[in-house]
Amino acid sequence: MAGSMTDVAKTGDKGPKMMAVMWTMTALATLLVIARLCVRQRMLRNFGFDDWLIGASMIFGLIFVATATVSVAYGYGQHMSNLDPKTVEPALMWNMISFIFGIISFAIPKLAVAALLHRILNPSLIQRITVWGLVILVAIIALINILIYVTMCNPPQALWKPSMILKGEATCRDVWILINYATFNGAFSAFVDLFLAIYPGVVLFKLQMSLRKKIALTAALGLGSIAAATAIVKCTQIKGLADQTDPTFSTVPLVVWTNVEANVVVIAACIPTLQPMLELILRKLKLVSTFKGHSKPSSYAQHNLYDNQSSSRAHVSKKEKPTPSRKESQESILNDLERYQIRRTDEVHVEYEMQQPKAASE
Repeated sequence: MAGSMTDVAKTGDKGPKMMAVMWTMTALATLLVIARLCVRQRMLRNFGFDDWLIGASMIFGLIFVATATVSVAYGYGQHMSNLDPKTVEPALMWNMISFIFGIISFAIPKLAVAALLHRILNPSLIQRITVWGLVILVAIIALINILIYVTMCNPPQALWKPSMILKGEATCRDVWILINYATFNGAFSAFVDLFLAIYPGVVLFKLQMSLRKKIALTAALGLGSIAAATAIVKCTQIKGLADQTDPTFSTVPLVVWTNVEANVVVIAACIPTLQPMLELILRKLKLVSTFKGHSKPSSYAQHNLYDNQSSSRAHVSKKEKPTPSRKESQESILNDLERYQIRRTDEVHVEYEMQQPKAASE
């Protein structure tokens, strides 16, 4: 019995499961990115810097999964002892390339999240410096991680040609240098993901609006906390790099969790921006149900999608004077959520009387 289990372990192939997870997550993230860009460009006609960043993030993510797919085609995911020596080198080479794009793919989305929060929350100078400082630092740390990775061996070809090390044709630094730095990179990435998830809630809960709206917005903008959890799990898999005897098999979980983390950040950055599309779908469904009921569409269904501000104003009778409260003014900022900017508006009403000119006789 023990012998059969050992045989199964030796002939194991993680490649198919690895591809299933990576392509599923990447496909979901790609669909949400496309939906987001359609909302921003076609519906709102307000394409911003954060949209360019999220688009670039998705491109790097697709390159990541594509290069990983090539490595699996050469045998990555299987035990190196079961592979043809001619396929080991291309499998490791494409795996190394995929790792480079994997590191980029979880660093750039954080820049997109920072740009999104900058547009929505209108932060103070200190908040802008803090948020942008953290995400830029993540990018710098990730870049250094890539440099450490590609310069581990001299010449670099030894990274995918283990025979060069055995023949004494190349020298490599201690692999734990890379492992320790990559763990630091992952831990700091998780910290920034968590910060970007908590920060919107802190800002929103200081505003005077209903608790329900605070919770809804905080949940939508705080999905990055899931990315923080995946980054922590990824850190536990980095030690797989230490297994130099079976690199085509031992590092598979690290590749998978790197992909999951990157896609979760992208998904978290897209979901809060899809409100206009969701609103349009719900209104179309309401129209369909209304027509099936042989009744005229309601006035709500006839409202234009982008007239939220005007449609949300209360009707005031001619005899009444408007008395806007501070709370109502701050709650009106939610009407601009789909336009990626929260504005605080305070209405001031000034009354004055025209004094009649005195008669000439006086």
